[in-house]
Parts: sequence; structure tokens; C-alpha cells
Amino acid sequence: MARSRLRRPTSGPAPRSSAGYVLGLLFVGNLLNYYDRALPSVVLEPIKDEYGLDDTQVGVLASAFVLVAAVAGVPLGRLADRIARRTVAGWGLLVWSAATAAGGVLTSFWGFFASRVGVGVGESSYAPATGSLLSDLYPSERRSRAHSLFMLGFPIGTLLAFFTAGGLAVAFDSWRAPFLIAAVPGVVVGFLVLRIREPERGAAEPTRASASTTRGNRRKNLLSLLRVRSMYGMLLAFAGYNFAAYAIGTFLTPVLQRYYGLGLVSAGAVGGVVVGVTGLIGLLVGGRALDRAARKSPAARVQVAAVSLVGAAVFSFAGLAADQGALWQLLVFLSLGYLHGIVYLAAAVPVVSDVIAPEQRSGALGLMFAIGYLLGGAAGPVFVGALSDSLAAASGSADEASAHGLQTAMMITVPLAFAVAAIGALLTSRFVQTDRDTMLARETAA
Repeated sequence: MARSRLRRPTSGPAPRSSAGYVLGLLFVGNLLNYYDRALPSVVLEPIKDEYGLDDTQVGVLASAFVLVAAVAGVPLGRLADRIARRTVAGWGLLVWSAATAAGGVLTSFWGFFASRVGVGVGESSYAPATGSLLSDLYPSERRSRAHSLFMLGFPIGTLLAFFTAGGLAVAFDSWRAPFLIAAVPGVVVGFLVLRIREPERGAAEPTRASASTTRGNRRKNLLSLLRVRSMYGMLLAFAGYNFAAYAIGTFLTPVLQRYYGLGLVSAGAVGGVVVGVTGLIGLLVGGRALDRAARKSPAARVQVAAVSLVGAAVFSFAGLAADQGALWQLLVFLSLGYLHGIVYLAAAVPVVSDVIAPEQRSGALGLMFAIGYLLGGAAGPVFVGALSDSLAAASGSADEASAHGLQTAMMITVPLAFAVAAIGALLTSRFVQTDRDTMLARETAA
């Protein structure tokens, strides 16, 4: 990985952190982020049995931390535009690690629910702060690759959760054990994040704003971001992608258990292949492809992401349409769909960084994550769960109805959500070049 030196902060001669070290440390934090997010999905059936939940209630539980993350992400993103980004990200990591541990200790349903809310508050701080920080470490034409390496925490963290959480639950004879174990490394990494040295805001841009302009930009209202036409397409794309991704993350293991008859450990392993292995490949390949396209133009990067999302819609439908005797079809085609879909993630933050001034990026990312989580991440599990219960109620025996209802709900909603994301990316590609030129011109004039 290429290494670059961060600018010495004006506050004093403290040692500087290298770009590679900062990226690696933030990646580990992101891995723990998604590991902790995935834990309830892997042991969902034991949780459901203990608390007597239906699929709608499961969807609400899965969406609890997402809803809070959406609401908290906007002010925390704005906060990261005003104070050191390492402070916001590091303390967020400590908070969500503590809340994850609480989920393994509290015994009532509402206690567990509250712990997931706490996870949402902590994790809502991480993406806006780290996204802005990484954009100051790498120039535009290298950001997709850098962000794809950071986002490897998503598939690797999810993969580790799918492969280990079920085994840990069986080994300790409790679904709570993985929650307690996962909290320990989060505390260590949180303190390390608090000690990194940041680059100056806008350090990787071809133009730099003056200090007075920086202070003025930080005072701008979030509504000013909506004057950037690219933001509308990005919000739609991020919401559509998150709807599909969170639906898969929440209900893939239950589908494998109910519809295909797999045990908890086997279902976790298959889910790990679909979400983890293919996600890893998609980000590694996608980051390079997107940066190559970005050398031509910012619009080309978004167009590549849009085409990939179209592939995600087609392949995911082919996989989720597999009948009970064709598990191979689900594994092959849903994996291809997930691979194509996750390529978009390597484009999302770099595109925001292309069109939003450095001093407003954390707030812009907080807004994008908030809308994406509200309309996508939170709505996805709830809508799929409610549709599953509705379809099951109109079917035959309870067990068979539950299996077919969930499989059908996934087959309808996931491909449609990927298609909506593709439309949003195509809309973004129409305006991204003009919006970037406008942003750079304003920075130059300042």
C-alpha cells in the first residue's frame, strides 16, 4: 500500500502518523463495527425463541440501532467538522463496544433492545468522521481504493461474525457469549484511534481554503448541502443499497435455516460466504476499477457503480428465486449479486468528497448516512419482516408458511432495492462533474 506523510498539525511538533497506519487502524475499527452489527443476525433464531418474537418484531429489533444511528449521525457528523475527527471516532468506538457487552449481560428484551440503541449511537459517529479523515489522506483519484480497503471491514467483520458467533454460542451454550467477547478488542482500538495525528482538512485537494473561509464553511447550514444536485442521487442510491444490504444481513441466516433446513452453524457459514467472501472480492476489485474510471472523470466512477448495481439486482433475483432443492443456485447467484452491489460502497464516500468542500464533509456524510439508514437500513428489515408475516398468514401450516413467506419477501424486495440504488447512481453521474468544478472554483476563489 502506498504511504504518504500527513502534514504537521499547527498545534505543535507532535509525531506524525503515516497514511498507511491511520488507514489500517481505522480499518480494524470498521471491522469491529460490522462484527458487532452482525452478531444479532447470526444468533437471531435463539434470540427470537428466548423472547417469543415474530418476524415483524425481529425487524424492529434489527432496525433499532439503525434508527438511532440515522438520527445521531447528523449532529455527530457536524461535530466532526468542528473538533478533531479522531476524538469523535475514538469515543464512538468505546461507546458501541460497551453497549455490545451490555447486550450480553442484560437479560430482558427491553434491556437488549436498549443495548442495540447504544450500539447505534456509538457507530453513528464513526463513518462520517473517518470518511472525512480518509479524504484528506488521499487525493480524489486514489480515494476509491483507499476507501475500499477501509470498507473491507464490512465483509471481513461480517464474515468473522457469521463464522465465529454461532460456534461461540454453541461452545458456551449461550447466544450471549459472542457479545461479551467482541467488546474487548473494541476498547483497545478505541484508545489507539484517540492517539492518531490527523491531516489538515483539505490536505489532499488541489486547492486549499484560507482559515477564515474554513471557519465560515463550518458555520454553513446543512440545508446548503442540498443545493449540490449530486446529493439527491447519492441519497437515493445509498438508501436503496442499504435497504438491500440490511435485508440480506438480517434475514439470510433465518432463510437458510427455515427454507433450506440448515443448522445454525451451517447457515452461518453459508451466509459468511455470501456476505463476507464475495464482499471482500467486490471491494478489492471494485476499488481499483472505480479509481481507474475516476482518472477519466468523476462521472465515470459513478457510472461504473451504477452498472454494478444493475448487476446486483439481476443476480440477487436469480439467487433468491432458487427453490428448496437448489441451495447451490442461491449460493452462486446471491453471492454474485452481493459482490456487484458492494462495489458501490467503494464509490459512495469518494463521490461526496468530490463535490463537498473539506470543511463540510463530515456533516454531508452524516446526512447521507442518516437518510440511507432511515429509508434503507431501518426500513429494510422492518418492511421485509412485515411482508414475510403477511405472506405467511395467507399460507398453510405455520412452519412452512414462515419459510415460504420470508423467502418470497426477500425475492421481491432485495432486487428492487438494488435497482433503485442504480437509478440514484445514474442521476448522480449527470451532475457530479459540474458540482466538483463548482466546489473547486469556490475553494480557489477563497
